[in-house]
Amino acid sequence: MARNKIKESTKEYKRDARGKMLKQWTWKHYTVHSTSTKELLEYYTNPNFKRKKEMIRLELVKRNAI
Repeated sequence: MARNKIKESTKEYKRDARGKMLKQWTWKHYTVHSTSTKELLEYYTNPNFKRKKEMIRLELVKRNAI
């Protein structure tokens, strides 16, 4: 897992006009800089993200959120 990821990457399958899944997909990466400030604040107070707390704090400081 990369150092700046919050969660594991997932596959997002494309859908047609009727909402049916196609065989095409793209990767969805959960990095710190692509996550909203609101979500980062929730992760920062969540005890399940202890190992990522410093990385999240640095990003929040950079955004002037804390």
